[in-house]
Amino acid sequence: MPPPQRTQSGDYHYHAYDYQPNPQAWTLSQAVASSGGMQFYSMQADLSALAQFATNTQQVPHVAVGRTGAQPVDDQADARDMTMLRFGGPIGGDPRSVPQVVLTGGVHAREWVAPAIVYLIAEYLILNYTAAPANRYQQAIHDLLTTRHISVIPILNPNGNHHTIFSTTAQHRNWRKNREALPATVLGWDTSLAPGGRPNWPLSNVSSTGGNIAYDAPVYRPSQGTAATTHYRFTPQQGVVGVDVNRNFSTMYWGYVPRFRGADGTGGDPTNVRQDYFGPARASETETRNLQAVFADVARAQGQFDTSIDYHSYSKLIVYPTEAWDRGLVGRRYQDLGRAMQVLIAPRMHWTGTYDYALGTPAQTVGYDATGSVIDRAAGTHRSRAYTIELDPGNTGQGPAGFELPEDQIMGVFEKNIRAALALIAAAGHASRVTQRNRPRRNHIRTSALSQFLSWNVFGRGNQLPL
Repeated sequence: MPPPQRTQSGDYHYHAYDYQPNPQAWTLSQAVASSGGMQFYSMQADLSALAQFATNTQQVPHVAVGRTGAQPVDDQADARDMTMLRFGGPIGGDPRSVPQVVLTGGVHAREWVAPAIVYLIAEYLILNYTAAPANRYQQAIHDLLTTRHISVIPILNPNGNHHTIFSTTAQHRNWRKNREALPATVLGWDTSLAPGGRPNWPLSNVSSTGGNIAYDAPVYRPSQGTAATTHYRFTPQQGVVGVDVNRNFSTMYWGYVPRFRGADGTGGDPTNVRQDYFGPARASETETRNLQAVFADVARAQGQFDTSIDYHSYSKLIVYPTEAWDRGLVGRRYQDLGRAMQVLIAPRMHWTGTYDYALGTPAQTVGYDATGSVIDRAAGTHRSRAYTIELDPGNTGQGPAGFELPEDQIMGVFEKNIRAALALIAAAGHASRVTQRNRPRRNHIRTSALSQFLSWNVFGRGNQLPL
């Protein structure tokens, strides 16, 4: 029988956090009315219902859904889950014995299309899984979900997501950071931070008594005290909220771009003016620590943490991690997979000689370094082939309007990106020297199935998207 349909018209809405326990059988959650006359699906309800459907109806192996670590608390003292869906692995075997893939989105609150695409990828795989495949495409999906274990976290920043949708404050739609309330006094800063971290020369920090504290980076608004000192002083403010979670991960370059670039980096200002504040310390945020724990867990698996994508919007880019590139970790296989995804999203445009999605480091594609990011943690610490994909629309000077992709374009963005996602999942364990050395054949999908992923007829004849 055909897979369940979304709606008769194929309409689609964005997802909001909107926790709804005890979901009914899978379709999509009823859209809930919200701000601006828009409607939103409940991400929590849909993930839970999709997990039930995957287990009870589709018989997808090793399905689990639940909270990812502690609940981040926002400036209104509300706590929300970071929910993760996991699925796939050998039938009757150990899911930790196969290559591990992690797909994430929504780390920046205003980028609504990113959680939608992550959810749709998971839904697509589950809807098209068949316990008894009858053609090559069904066999390919079956092989993917029995030889890889996939962890999906569509909303890494649930408090920020909730704020952009339901808040009535000015400029709430364009909020990027989380909603962590920052200390309003000097004493509050001092007591909230653990001293003794490695300083980033030549800068240091000043305690409430004027003494030096060796934190990891200049944690306050950078307003230099005097010409005779390199200390940075600050004046705490009431009502300052938020850390850019995608600058807060424990990486070698956190807080600064590398010294050899001759710059101090960005994101050192904890006021509401700066949307890229990297936080008072490495992994200071609950959201950051939760995802680092997920990465550490999948990295401990025998199958290795092999590939990952962190979805963002907007600009139409495939981005390598800054730190991993500088440290020489983005090798030939890593770059080959990036180029394959670039081609699978859209072929080269013959009239310009360029691809729809540009490929490169942050400095090469957008002109600045992005340190302390999700993908720098995945690649630098765990040697995953990790990419940021900046989704539609293109970077044509749209400003904040670029984050407001019309709802009727969501499915088009998904259709454009699903081939690249399938290729990344298929590549897990397939081109990694580690997995090839230890398990030369066990995790390879069949050659005929692989050719389907790398062809333009990736969906297979008669196997269209389940819309």
